[in-house]
Amino acid sequence: MDLKRRPGRRESERRTAPAWRAAPGLFSLVLLIALPLTAAAQSGGSSASLTLRGTVPAVCTVDLGATSATVDLVKGQSAQPVATVEERCNAGGGYTVSVASRNGGELRPDGTAQGVPYSVAYDDAAAQRAGGLRAERAASGAPRRGVLSVSVPASPTLAAGDYADVLTVTIAAK
Repeated sequence: MDLKRRPGRRESERRTAPAWRAAPGLFSLVLLIALPLTAAAQSGGSSASLTLRGTVPAVCTVDLGATSATVDLVKGQSAQPVATVEERCNAGGGYTVSVASRNGGELRPDGTAQGVPYSVAYDDAAAQRAGGLRAERAASGAPRRGVLSVSVPASPTLAAGDYADVLTVTIAAK
């Protein structure tokens, strides 16, 4: 539409264009925003769901309060504490703590096949086989402390020397 002055019209009779024609992009923008709002209002509303998830991995740790201990082989010892064990495991199905002997439950001098047998006990579990045991635990993320102990018979006739074995404490989720 031509807004210029036409002959025969007064200045006060001149027409101006509507705002939406002066800025056509503005009208389109208003229309695009208003349509979804009116559609939602007409349908009674809308909703959507979001599932939020998180993961906690199983973490099992064991710490020993000592890395070596000495027992009296000549006099023997019964239920001698050799280490404090701190276990922690957050596995939902519980966990196990096992103790295994490198020499099958014998203190041996280096290079020999036979030694002094001993038994192992840990907290509420006793050895099930020579030099090893397994303790079953319920699920808990809290630390638990137990005592690892050994019993060795008196052996006053043993040959002089250093007798040793290595105990390995392992913790695992069920």
